[in-house]
Amino acid sequence: MKAFYFRFFVLFQSMLLAFVCLTNGADRAGAAYSAQAPDDVLMNAAVVSDLHASNSATHERNVKLEHLFAGIAKSQTRLNALVLPGDLTNNGGMDEFGSLTSILKRYNAADSVIAAIGNHDARGDMDKEDYADNMAGYYALCQKMGVKTNKPYWSKDVNGYLFIVLGSEDEVKDRAYISDEQIEWLDGQLEKAERRGRPAFIVCHQVIDHTNNVDVSWYFDGSIGEQSDAVRDVIRSHTDNGLTVLFISGHLHESFGEHSFEQPWPNLYCLNMPSAQYNGEGGEGCMLEAYADRVLIRARNFIAGEWMDAVYTIPLG
Repeated sequence: MKAFYFRFFVLFQSMLLAFVCLTNGADRAGAAYSAQAPDDVLMNAAVVSDLHASNSATHERNVKLEHLFAGIAKSQTRLNALVLPGDLTNNGGMDEFGSLTSILKRYNAADSVIAAIGNHDARGDMDKEDYADNMAGYYALCQKMGVKTNKPYWSKDVNGYLFIVLGSEDEVKDRAYISDEQIEWLDGQLEKAERRGRPAFIVCHQVIDHTNNVDVSWYFDGSIGEQSDAVRDVIRSHTDNGLTVLFISGHLHESFGEHSFEQPWPNLYCLNMPSAQYNGEGGEGCMLEAYADRVLIRARNFIAGEWMDAVYTIPLG
C-alpha cells in the first residue's frame, strides 16, 4: 500500500511540478559550466546537502530545489554522480520523499544518485516514533534512483570510485546511531577500496567528532555521536595503510569557510557541506572531480550559476 501511495504521489507531484516550472522559470536557473579539465577527469560529481524538501511542489523550499537541480543539470561535462549528504526532507514523510523524487526525476542529469539520510529524515515528527515509516520513503526514493537497499548504509561504484553511504539505524534527534554491524561493514568496504588503489568517498550526514569545528559550532549534537570514535578508528586503520579517504558531511549549515575542509591526519580529508537550502540565498554546493593525480573540490552556487572562492585539492600519488 505504501509503495502504491508513493507512486501515485510522485505522479501527482510530477504533473504539478511541470505546471510550476512553466510559471517560475526553473529551467532557466544557473549557467553552463564544466569540469576544470574535461578531457582528463575520471569521475565528475555534484554535491549538495541539507535540501529539506517539503511535501508540496509549490512550497518555497521545493521551488528553490527546482532551481538548484536545474542549475546542476547545466554541466557540460558528464555528471557521473549526484551526492546528497542527508536531510533530504524536512520531516521524513513519504509525501516529502515523493516530492523530492519528482524533482529529481525531472532535473537530475547524473548517472547515479548517492543519497544519505540525515537526522530530519530519520527522526521525522519527534512527537511519535516513525523511523520505519520514514525509512520506507527513503528506500522508495533510493529504488527510484536505481539503488535497491533495505538498510540506511550501502555503497555504489562510480567509474571505479567507491562511494560509501553511512546512516542512522534509529531515530535520534540530531546525532546518528551506527551499529556494530554497520561499522564492521564499513571496515569491509574500505578494505575493498584499498584493493582498488583509488580514493574512497564516505557520505554521512553528521561529522566525525572533533572535525570541521563541530566542537565549537555545534558541540552538543553536531557529530555522529556515541559511535564516532569507532567510525574514526576503522577509517584510520585504512588511511594508515595508505588509503585516501574523503569524508563528506552536512548537518552544520555553515557556509564554506576556514573549517569546511580539514585534514585531521594523513590521508583523511573531511569536507563539510553548507545547506543548499538555507545558506545565503540557497544553491551552495560543490563539484567533486577525480583525476589521476588529484581530487579537486570546487565550490559553486548552482542557482546563481557562479563559482565560489573555496577550492580544495587532495594530492594523490
